[in-house]
Amino acid sequence: MTTKYIFLDIDGTLYSPEINDTPASARKAIHEARAGGAKVFLCTGRSLAECAKYLGYEVDGFIFGAGAMIYAERKRIYDHPIRREDVLAIKEQIHAHGMGYSCEGTAGAYCDDYGYECVLVYFSGGEKSREKQIEHVMENGFYPEIYQHEDDGIYKICCYTNDNEDFDRLEKDLPKPYILTITMRDPRTRNHIAEITDSNINKSTGIRRVLDYYHADWPDSVAIGDSGNDISMIRDCGIGIAMGNAFPQVKEAADWVTTDILDSGIYNAFVHIGVISGRE
Repeated sequence: MTTKYIFLDIDGTLYSPEINDTPASARKAIHEARAGGAKVFLCTGRSLAECAKYLGYEVDGFIFGAGAMIYAERKRIYDHPIRREDVLAIKEQIHAHGMGYSCEGTAGAYCDDYGYECVLVYFSGGEKSREKQIEHVMENGFYPEIYQHEDDGIYKICCYTNDNEDFDRLEKDLPKPYILTITMRDPRTRNHIAEITDSNINKSTGIRRVLDYYHADWPDSVAIGDSGNDISMIRDCGIGIAMGNAFPQVKEAADWVTTDILDSGIYNAFVHIGVISGRE
């Protein structure tokens, strides 16, 4: 039987800020799929530092930084940080547009003051206590910028604003080859997030490198995601699945739409592709 190579996004797909965790049904699905011979990878925009809680998961590898750093079988098979001078230039552009940022590296994700407040909102999980919010943020690898070490490579930059039109203005001023992808719009909190990455690198290019490592090809691959940076992998993999809570354009790119993250979305997707039996 052909091995299925399954690539899972994290935020909005595997991780829910509402519970500050992964649904138990998703963990069960991963365990059962791997026991049946499938290989499962986390394919995320997060950097390595932001994935500390996931490094012990039962998975076969990781694609970090939306394709910029890749691990397979505990070996780093690809590494492409953003040039230091480009990081500085992008940060200047973000501030020029009145926005906040987080620079996401190997040891931590480092936020300016505006960005840090936005990250606290995202990871709050309904907590009103600032102390608890900070605990959630630290669990996910985010720190104030003062803690950044100059030798920590940056793999992705996120920007934050309460006005979606800021993203359009910023994108026009980004130096080549960098692009902006909106990853979250929250009309309730007006906490909008976009990521800035090298246009030559994305989740799909990361998956291609993993498939090459295993001498596999696109028809053997499955991608599951919910946000703008998942469209490339959902489009290119043999089967592309959108979460029920996904952006409309992600659903349009998908072959199939599963249920919401907190409604056994991953489990139901694994049943749909036939890698588990479906007895929760």
